[in-house]
Amino acid sequence: MDVVTHALLGATLSYTIASDRSQLGAGERLLLGGAAGAFPDIDFLAFPLNPLLFLADWHQGPTHSLVLLPVWSLLLGGAFILLTRRRGVFAEAMWVSAVGLSSHIATDLITAYGIALLYPLSGSRFSLGTTFVIDPLFTAILVTGLAVSLWTRRRLAAGLGLGVLCMYVGGQFLSQHRALDLGLASARAQGLEIEQLSAFPQPFSPFNWKLIGVQGSVRLIAHINLLGHPPLVPSLPGIRRLADIAAAYVPPAHLVWQRRYRFGDQPETRALVEELWQHPRFTAFRRFAVHPVISRIDVRGDETCVWFTDLRYDLPALPDTFRFGFCRHGVGKSWQLYRLRYFSADDRQALPR
Repeated sequence: MDVVTHALLGATLSYTIASDRSQLGAGERLLLGGAAGAFPDIDFLAFPLNPLLFLADWHQGPTHSLVLLPVWSLLLGGAFILLTRRRGVFAEAMWVSAVGLSSHIATDLITAYGIALLYPLSGSRFSLGTTFVIDPLFTAILVTGLAVSLWTRRRLAAGLGLGVLCMYVGGQFLSQHRALDLGLASARAQGLEIEQLSAFPQPFSPFNWKLIGVQGSVRLIAHINLLGHPPLVPSLPGIRRLADIAAAYVPPAHLVWQRRYRFGDQPETRALVEELWQHPRFTAFRRFAVHPVISRIDVRGDETCVWFTDLRYDLPALPDTFRFGFCRHGVGKSWQLYRLRYFSADDRQALPR
């Protein structure tokens, strides 16, 4: 979830659950709860050091762990009393910090990325995958409840907003299962054998879903709008690309399945792609990717580049998102590991060894 929504949720929860005996004022609870709600994404500071290790291990890892939550609560509570010089509110500051941190963990749990809840005891990642990482309706519900509550000076409105938010996420959970049912029915009707089917939330509508079916190293992809409503983004100059994305989500009866291949669909390059996929320096990407496929192969003169992506994050009508791969300059030369920067055609970043 985006950091603004995280901060809003942390602030709203901390404000709503305040007791009459609270030593912290409403403004203090809002600020501390909001800061704690945003705090776990401080791990983004590590991205420039090594983007691949960041995605595979660091992001939504230590700062998103339930095991380490008391440590972060202690640090945030301690920072608060140092700044305010109010030692008597340390326990309450820790509690408010814990609430904000917990709200962040909960809202990242419902996205598709996956969080290391039990770090450092386990590196396993957990994800419900019901909600897109940027959901304006989710955020609007939060803003409305908090704004009405602050205007009326009654916490009830914020509590009602949180209740509506829970029902909204519950509705997304049901929509996800409906998308899976419709996807399986479509695949069977088209004679497609799928070992496993996943549904990932998409932008612009809570009824937009990306379906990914597994056939060994092959992935079948379809984009569905459960209600079949028209795209919510108009095709206007300046935002035409957004309209193209929105238009890709079609009614259940019109699903079109596309094939993507982990090692490509060209026999003459398959051996090379598979060799690079197994390269020791690619261990972190193999650990990160859930639905990995070849993104593209570039050959320019004596230079060859092979790029991989994870289909969970790619959007229709846009370049693949998390693209990592290898380039070499001439046959027999060593392969170097790179990433392609977001939305670029060929803006590379060399990765550290």
